[in-house]
Amino acid sequence: MNMINKICLLVLAACQPVLFPTTCAAGNDADSTDAYRGIIGVSLGTDIGGAIPYPVSNIPGTINAYPLINVNPGIRFTFLPSKRWSPTAEAIYKTAGMKVDARVTNQRFNLDDATMYFSGTTTTEMKFSMIEIPVYVRYRLGGGHGIFAGAYYAAVFSSKFIAAPVKGYVGSSPDMAEITDVSNISMDFTPYTDNWDCGLLAGYEYRIFARMKIAARFSMGFKDIFKPQHRYFDYRMLHARGSVTLSCDLIRIRQL
Repeated sequence: MNMINKICLLVLAACQPVLFPTTCAAGNDADSTDAYRGIIGVSLGTDIGGAIPYPVSNIPGTINAYPLINVNPGIRFTFLPSKRWSPTAEAIYKTAGMKVDARVTNQRFNLDDATMYFSGTTTTEMKFSMIEIPVYVRYRLGGGHGIFAGAYYAAVFSSKFIAAPVKGYVGSSPDMAEITDVSNISMDFTPYTDNWDCGLLAGYEYRIFARMKIAARFSMGFKDIFKPQHRYFDYRMLHARGSVTLSCDLIRIRQL
């Protein structure tokens, strides 16, 4: 264990009695919901992912993805109708993105009124900032473990999607080289990205302290990131992200 991890553990140990005075009986409190009706908490996490082609089999080449790591804060409300089931709603500010290198052969794309084919190496940079609202149901397995599944809606207020060929050639037909110098070509699809998204999510959660949990989830959108009237590729581009989140219960609402 390195020095930074030791310092973080010491700070958590020192602050826990002050910040969370009810965690003294963590063994009982962590698995008991009889005394509470709901919980208001905060979360801090990071997303790994961006937009991926669907179906992937339509990409005629090799893809290497490099995700951009950003910190995403959020707030959540959990309703506790029973010991096992707990519906939860969140609001999370997210910035997700990645850089992609791809080698393709006769990759077709539609640009204005022309259909072109590109063979060679290209780079794509994408970035999306949004307010995501997940709604899901958690099932407690016991011993601090739980699983959950649900859906999400996202309002996307900032996007970036730029593709730039590095080397190769472009033609109006497969295997035709009408443009061989592609080094100064850049295609900015940002104005044509849509401003909302929705999809499904599923994940696993573990309670590490009485009021603190860590979770891993995967979410997949089911609408194209581009506006319906703009179809540049033979495939759709869908949001797909994995995330790791650390959350803390701030306010516990007791039963009347």
